[in-house]
Amino acid sequence: MALDMVAVLRRLSVSIDTNSPPLTAPGVISWFGRLIDVTPEQSNLGMKEGMELWGTGQGFAPLDIAGVESWLFDAPRGDHLLIAERKISFDVNNAPSRDGRKLVIWTLNDIAAFIGHAVIDGRLQILEEESETVEHNEPDLFSGPGPFTLKPSNDFSILEDKGLDVSMAKPVLIPAKLHRVTGMLKGPGEDEISRWVLNIGSLHVLEEIELLERSPMLNHVKMSIDAEPDFSELLSERRSHSDGMGDLLRWWVFDSETAIVETYDVLVPAHKGTDATGSEWILDGVSNKLHMNY
Repeated sequence: MALDMVAVLRRLSVSIDTNSPPLTAPGVISWFGRLIDVTPEQSNLGMKEGMELWGTGQGFAPLDIAGVESWLFDAPRGDHLLIAERKISFDVNNAPSRDGRKLVIWTLNDIAAFIGHAVIDGRLQILEEESETVEHNEPDLFSGPGPFTLKPSNDFSILEDKGLDVSMAKPVLIPAKLHRVTGMLKGPGEDEISRWVLNIGSLHVLEEIELLERSPMLNHVKMSIDAEPDFSELLSERRSHSDGMGDLLRWWVFDSETAIVETYDVLVPAHKGTDATGSEWILDGVSNKLHMNY
């Protein structure tokens, strides 16, 4: 994937003005912008206020002296920094020159050194943040007063399997509890897990959650909520484990004593209908659980 040199330079606090590009003939060398607000540190690297910034882009064909001479013929008066992202077929110390134009060429090694020093001193980050940061920010999804309305999946396949018609049902909202459960799974080893659990009619593990920006104005239908949920059986799972004689399925049991539970008041979009026998049903639109004779 090609490197966006302008984006990299801006990440390194290099200010680039891309207005009023000079008129030059199309070619390998293209205009990036004009340097502004040059810092003393950048000045030590050869950058100057108002210097025109150019690049060759990446490619297999090397930059030759004829290409530079042709470009320099059209280049405006002043200082120019040419970033060569490809190999150069000549000695940069013998680069072409023209009256009223001062040319500085950065080779691949110059670019690598510039970016490398920025990574080392922390100005450019190449590693992702630790996953702990993401987990820490997740509760911000529920900032402000609740209840929060979960986004439904709109999967009605279970109704089709049961011969039920969603078009004859009424959309409703169901008050529920959403738990963020963190704790230890214990089996042949130990593993910390974190799961979303929806408490509505029964307990359901959710792979992911999203919130609606605005809650629809619908009637509320109450369903049972477990006041003291036990997550041990729900979150226990069988995993493949190698004991040296092949892979075996072993139980990893969730240790309830290690559980840390955060609970949020939520509203679950659902559909309420009646089957051919007159029995009522509700389809929870988030977990896609069908509740008959609720």
